[in-house]
Amino acid sequence: MLSTLRIRHIGVIDDATLEFGPGFTALTGETGAGKTMIVTGLTMLLGARLDRGRTEVASTVDGTLALAGHERLAAALDDLGAEDEDGEVLVVRRVTRDGRSRAQLGGVPVPIGTLADLVGSAVTVHGQSDQQRLRDPDAQREALDRFASGALGPLLERHRAAWGERSAARARLTELDELLADRERRGARLQEALERIEATDPQPGEDDELRAELERLGSAEELRGAGVTAADALVGDDGPSAGALVDIAAEAVGRAARTDRTLEPMLERLDALRIEISDLASELSLYAEGIDASPGRVDAANERLAELTALVRDLGVLLPGPDGPAEDVTALLETSRTAAVDLDRFEGAEAERASLSERLTRLESELDDAATELTAARTAAAAELSAAVQEELRLLEMPDAALTVEVTEQAHRSHGRDAVAILLAPHPGATPRPVGTAASGGELSRVMLALEVALASSREDRTAAPVFVFDEIDAGIGGRAALAVGQRLQQLARHAQVIVVTHLPQVAAHASTHLQIVKSSAEGATSSTVEVLDRGERIRELARMLAGDDHSDLALAHAEELLDDARAGAR
Repeated sequence: MLSTLRIRHIGVIDDATLEFGPGFTALTGETGAGKTMIVTGLTMLLGARLDRGRTEVASTVDGTLALAGHERLAAALDDLGAEDEDGEVLVVRRVTRDGRSRAQLGGVPVPIGTLADLVGSAVTVHGQSDQQRLRDPDAQREALDRFASGALGPLLERHRAAWGERSAARARLTELDELLADRERRGARLQEALERIEATDPQPGEDDELRAELERLGSAEELRGAGVTAADALVGDDGPSAGALVDIAAEAVGRAARTDRTLEPMLERLDALRIEISDLASELSLYAEGIDASPGRVDAANERLAELTALVRDLGVLLPGPDGPAEDVTALLETSRTAAVDLDRFEGAEAERASLSERLTRLESELDDAATELTAARTAAAAELSAAVQEELRLLEMPDAALTVEVTEQAHRSHGRDAVAILLAPHPGATPRPVGTAASGGELSRVMLALEVALASSREDRTAAPVFVFDEIDAGIGGRAALAVGQRLQQLARHAQVIVVTHLPQVAAHASTHLQIVKSSAEGATSSTVEVLDRGERIRELARMLAGDDHSDLALAHAEELLDDARAGAR
């Protein structure tokens, strides 16, 4: 439900706040008072553009929308991090002087398209130039599905589930076909590559280690001599060595420590140093002895490195990684693991494809059955909706009009293979045509009203009451037809919030809330405000609408009678 609407700087409206009732609200006023600006403000909340000729300054529209029952809007607010207050959300649309547009939902900036989508799920504006719902085939199908949601809902859900399974199976079948084609191209080469890697048995980093070893072997004599010289310098017998000198120092400190115990920590350190020198000398000797500079070892290292280099060169391109062909053994081993996974996938692909192909055949049959049942149910529902709308049209003084909801076959989609079209023959003998083109402006508005009343009457969920805004629904009608329109709007308001801009007293009298747009002029400027009318004020406004004179006793009496009759009909 739309609780309030504040409009600033649109047309003749400088600043006006409208408070709507929960049922039927009528908006009336003299010609040029700004009734159209109210609808313009509402459509701005739905993402419509503002004609810059309407104002020379920035324009703003604020609307307060109750969230009760509108689960999609409430969920979107949570996703956006927007806030509501006492179950209501503030919707703001601002258009700057230079035409730039800004929108906020619950205090969070949102794109205009998001605003239109979310607010549009709760508010629908119907006008003579805004009847897209009657022209959009998808919207007409959705209207039929809502009308018979009890019967169609489970069938539609079953069809969508079958469609989803069939789509997933088709997608997987395409993947398997591509995989099998890839197996034909790459399978044998991958197998040969993995077998060669297994035979060569490279180890991670082995090629780098061989290069380092060959560099050492090239300087073997120099390295061996360095090891021997260092070991002799530490513990050699041919001359003073570090070990012998440390022994002398340790003996001297040891003797002195017997007299001065403060030297004991230093003695411990010297003993540790003697052990470290001995160990280090041993390791250096082993290092010198371990250097194999024999031609056989050099040849063996060169041969192994050549084998690994050839392996990387030959297979690096065949088994590329994310950064391109492998450039060393470690990278090649990484990519070979991916190749092994691919081969495993190749092994099971053919069996999976055969099984999936059988399953897809069953899914196609199940989907066809679901679509057939859905078509039958929609066809039955279409006849019911046609009858319901036909009865509403009779009540709206269009007894000669014939409306048909037609279900025909179209390309299969997730919602079935049905195309739904609402056709209208406005008078006997006329060929039924799409209602968006067959009806005049006034007829189109009444057809829209008839459809909304029929849909609202069938709706099981009363909590998510939609908001319907009708602009000039009474264009081109009067008398009994005007009374009929008022009565059906009153009926619709039992299941929804209805806001109507009207110039007919017969329509306005049926409203539970009556707002008057009042125009005033001062110092050469014209502006409009909005007033909530009490019973006496309503009678005077209805008299003005009836006779152009709110002081005529006859007009006032007629207006009071009209209001009382409408109120009696509402009981």
